[in-house]
Amino acid sequence: MVFSRILCSEIEVFEWRNECDFKLNNNLDIWRVYIPDYIKKINQEDYLLDDFELDKSNSFLREEDRNRYVLSKICLKKLIANYLKINPEDIEFRTLELNKPVLASHSNLEFNISHSGDFIIIGITKRFSLGVDIEFMDAKVDLYNLIYNTMSSLEVSSILNSGSPREMFYKHWTRKEALLKGIGIGLTDRLKDINCCDGKNLVPSDLSSFASSWDIRNFIMNDEYAVSLAYDTAIRVLRFYEFRDN
Repeated sequence: MVFSRILCSEIEVFEWRNECDFKLNNNLDIWRVYIPDYIKKINQEDYLLDDFELDKSNSFLREEDRNRYVLSKICLKKLIANYLKINPEDIEFRTLELNKPVLASHSNLEFNISHSGDFIIIGITKRFSLGVDIEFMDAKVDLYNLIYNTMSSLEVSSILNSGSPREMFYKHWTRKEALLKGIGIGLTDRLKDINCCDGKNLVPSDLSSFASSWDIRNFIMNDEYAVSLAYDTAIRVLRFYEFRDN
């Protein structure tokens, strides 16, 4: 069996910058949006959504889910507009297989987005695929069945023997999600075949469908959120930014 390689590790120290030059070389820019800061602006700027996005936003039963979705689209379009030096109203998306969105034009710009709780995480780079995932580490969720149904034997051991099993579970879960989003196949019933323990791991190529090596990095944010980033090893620099829209 042929395998693809992934390298998993944690990010220990970084800063969220306020100023960005909006230049993409071999870097990956990660943006975080604190949703409560922008709730009041959602209805003022939902004109940036196209008809499909507006219809989808109206399908959410819970207002907080609608707010996350709408704000994620607004912020994504504003950020892409800054990188491409165009108007956010002119940005259009098209959908690939498994509902992966891409830009209708400027196909060399890659992006991925995830939201949970009070935060949105957006990743933007050039040429290389990426995936991001954020999860609120909800203390009310019973993880027992999830651990045994989604984790490899090595991951189960790592989680159960950890001093913080909940945090360790979300570390592995977000790593898997970010990788699957990055390679564009979405969730699969073979999550146990994807081992995301620290260090080098091999993923069956019939599942991964990618030839290049990937880095998967994770960090804990505000002691409540697990965040993971998956990207091609050709990307050399990670930059972290706080979304500001004054």
